[in-house]
Formats: sequence, structure tokens, C-alpha cells
Amino acid sequence: MNLLPKNDLLQYVQNILHADTQLHQCSIDLSVNSIHTFKRPASLDFGGSEFEAAAREEIPSTKKNRDDDYGWWMLQSGLYQASFNETISLGNNKIAIISPHEHAVEAGFTGGHHIITNDQRPLSFNFRVPRVGCNIKENARIATLCIFGM
Repeated sequence: MNLLPKNDLLQYVQNILHADTQLHQCSIDLSVNSIHTFKRPASLDFGGSEFEAAAREEIPSTKKNRDDDYGWWMLQSGLYQASFNETISLGNNKIAIISPHEHAVEAGFTGGHHIITNDQRPLSFNFRVPRVGCNIKENARIATLCIFGM
């Protein structure tokens, strides 16, 4: 498998807010659209017939000032799920990996890699906020997407 270069990424990723900022040599930054908390346990089994996704609840963002164009999520320590503005259409023989953005890592986020083997809308990513919390502005780039093809 080969890591797709910058020019090839654009044919698989839609709804990019600002390509000049988000697009890099072999990756694209993902911008947060909404953040959810988990409210009810999930159920996992071997065959999948008893699978039940965890119930989630959206956290509303709040504007710091009335005149602000965008709001903020003021997150306390805990586990969250972010949904992104961007979507993907992978097609055959492609996989995508979502990882925390370098700024998110510096902000104290922890989160594993999310491997995607088919079209998934909306894209999402689970992450943990450190004990001291973290403030995230709407449309912030908090994850990075790489696509591999054969």
C-alpha cells in the first residue's frame, strides 16, 4: 500500500473548509463540526448480531462574545467523540487512517488511530481530554487523515 500524495487526496475528501490550510504533502487536517459525550453503554459481541452503539449526546458550543462568528466547546476531562465537516469516498482498494492532529497532541489529547475501510459519513473520532480540560473552537483542526491505496 502507498500513502496517497496531496493532489490525489482531493478526489476522495469532500467538504474541505480551506484546502490551502488543511491540505499537506500526504495528509489532510479534519475540522470539528460537533462534539458528543457518551450517555449509555454499548454492546459488543463476536458475530455482530448483538452489537449496539453507545448512545451519544451532542454538546452545544457557546460563543465567548455575542459578536463572535464561532462558538467554543469548553471540555472538562473525559472521553468525547468529534464529528468532522469533511467526508470521504474511498472506493475500492483504499483505507484511511484518522490520528490526532499535532496541535491536539500538544493540547494534551489522547486518542488512538481510527482505521476506515469503507465510506463513512460523518467521519468521527474518539478522544480523551486531559485533567486540566481543553477549549476547542468550532471548525478547529483536531485530527489528520491519511489515505493509502494499492
